[in-house]
Amino acid sequence: MRHRGAQMKQIIMIMVLSLLLIAACTQAPQEPVEQDWEDYNIQDHGFSPEKDIETEEFDSEAELKAFVINYQSGDDGYYGGVGMIREMAFDAVAEAMPMAGVAKTVSNSLDFSETNVQVQGIDEGDILKTDGNYIYTITENTLFIIKAYPGDDAEVVSQIEFESRPSGLFVQGDYLAVFGNEYDKSIWGDWDWRPSYGMTSLDIYDISDRDDPELEKSLKFEGQYFQSRMMDGTMYIVVRSGLQVRPMPMPIIMEGDVTRHVPIGDIHYYDMPYRNPQWMTVHVLDLESSPDIESTTVAVEGGQQLYMSAKNMYITSTEYINEWELRQDITMELLENELTDSDRSLIRKIERTDPEILTRGEKKSKIYQVYSSYMQYMDSEEQDDLEDAVEKKLKVRMSEYESREYTVIHKLEIGRDRVTIGASGKIPGTIINQFSLDEYDDVLRVAVTLNPWRTWWAETVDFAEEAIGSEKMMIAPPQRTETENRIYTLDEDLDVLDSLDEIAEGERIFAARFIGEKLYLVTFRQTDPFFVIDLSNPRKIEELGELKIPGFSRYLHPYDEDHIIGIGRDATDTGRQQGIKVSLFDVSDVSDPEEVASWVADEKYSQTSAEWEHKAFLFSKEKNLLVIPAYNYEYRSSGESYNGAMVFHIDEDDIDMRGIIDHSDGEQRYGAQVERSLYIEDLLYTKSPYLLRINELDDLGSVEKVELKPGKSGPYPIY
Repeated sequence: MRHRGAQMKQIIMIMVLSLLLIAACTQAPQEPVEQDWEDYNIQDHGFSPEKDIETEEFDSEAELKAFVINYQSGDDGYYGGVGMIREMAFDAVAEAMPMAGVAKTVSNSLDFSETNVQVQGIDEGDILKTDGNYIYTITENTLFIIKAYPGDDAEVVSQIEFESRPSGLFVQGDYLAVFGNEYDKSIWGDWDWRPSYGMTSLDIYDISDRDDPELEKSLKFEGQYFQSRMMDGTMYIVVRSGLQVRPMPMPIIMEGDVTRHVPIGDIHYYDMPYRNPQWMTVHVLDLESSPDIESTTVAVEGGQQLYMSAKNMYITSTEYINEWELRQDITMELLENELTDSDRSLIRKIERTDPEILTRGEKKSKIYQVYSSYMQYMDSEEQDDLEDAVEKKLKVRMSEYESREYTVIHKLEIGRDRVTIGASGKIPGTIINQFSLDEYDDVLRVAVTLNPWRTWWAETVDFAEEAIGSEKMMIAPPQRTETENRIYTLDEDLDVLDSLDEIAEGERIFAARFIGEKLYLVTFRQTDPFFVIDLSNPRKIEELGELKIPGFSRYLHPYDEDHIIGIGRDATDTGRQQGIKVSLFDVSDVSDPEEVASWVADEKYSQTSAEWEHKAFLFSKEKNLLVIPAYNYEYRSSGESYNGAMVFHIDEDDIDMRGIIDHSDGEQRYGAQVERSLYIEDLLYTKSPYLLRINELDDLGSVEKVELKPGKSGPYPIY
């Protein structure tokens, strides 16, 4: 374990002593002991771009409880008080449940597509999968297993009903994993508290007989399902939960009727300021062979993205610099010497208040009210002097930050049976999605946007020394008023190796795709600059070429080593967004990329979910096939309305829209009906919530329709 920060250690020790005193008091009648919650309740260590982020561990349950009491959020779903929670006896870990014997393997000799994922070899949980013979898909609370090939004989062979709607699934050989959020209150009905963010369920089935799946293992994890990955048969199920004050605040795991919790030794936090921390827990389980599950929990800030390579999992969050809070801190610093003894005593009482009565934010607000009351007794000249001093100090404080937003990155190292804590780092700016990160030769590459930010001060201030009392302080230069984009490379310790700055000022990143030693980047404001960035030397990032065209791409996908597909929107010369646009970029000459082909929808309100959801994108270079969901509803003009899957012929010279597989008779009125598509041999399968359509690939002729009727459709029969 790395060295603890002295300040955090002192905080934790205060809590340990307090909790030990409480425990001692329960053993024999004594006078009540007043808990001292001073400092650690309202102390805001302050985000520092220069300070390293260290990993910390909890040495005891008392330390963990102290951390939870300190940081529990008032809006994390917790309504009880620690005095209202009775002690619970948690059962021992369940004995390992044996898996089935030798499984019969489904033939995979057929040519079929798999889920479109970011990293080759790392599957991502999704609502539709196939093994070439069968399709497994989710609609509402029902999972359907469909005999899919040959298409003429396609039919639902079995279905499984769940209490809550599953979020995704994995298939490996003759095993099926289904997971999602669980809201069945009966599973914790005997507890006098409720799990934060509900529970995530994971059910594993033996599907060697597809007509009759058998439940092999049923698990529930405290928290809300976040994301999942699978590599070489090992699943990584990631859930997030809130911090709760209770006898055992560790995240809970239920296996059948047996309840346990993540061991304290597997729970970690970071030496950094938290505003709204959450537990992020990675549960690791081999789908086919291992009945055991290993779990690792870290405390991270809310608002995360997740990227996983073959070696590491990266969890990111955004740290915001709050100018108003800094101004409050500076005001209190400048008024510190004005406080009377009685007000100092009042502030100490507020600091000592149990955080379940007053949260950290409420305490800080009340304390600031005490300080600000002194301004009421100042004459106008004194108030002006104070305001000037606050502004000057604030300008200096704000000049320490390159951005109002920082991306904080935590690395978890991937093992066969668990993840372990790696390095942490931070860079200015924000990312758009998981495709903003990529690991290559142990170097993490990140594409960020630095949003414009302006203070409430005058727009231009000379950079000069000014006297504030006896101090000499630097006045900050003008703040950023235009968007900027940057590329960073980070080493294994997440220290910055290099950065490429000032990319497409005034625009923001809309799409990023790292492929080998290059990055393909799309920014947008009025036109679509398509950039090629050289990352072959991570210590010297270089821009190789740029292309400006109307519109933009939100998703980029490799066609081959010399061509990139872009899915996005057309746009007018003034930057007003139009309908769907599919582009093909030739990047064989990196200094002069070209858009060699494009297709633009005539309907200016048309849209595709493939812009946002990469798993809705289907592509095969060998079959010259591109399929995306498409939707258009013309309610003001005589244009064409449609809802289905657009099928394109695509090669290195041309993009041609062949037709639309119609799903317009579905129950969804607005937005794209089609959720996913895949192919098996010479057949195309497109899935909307209640219909699986099968069409020939060569002429798009209809082969079969398979209705997907969930088992629970409401109080009235539906025909």
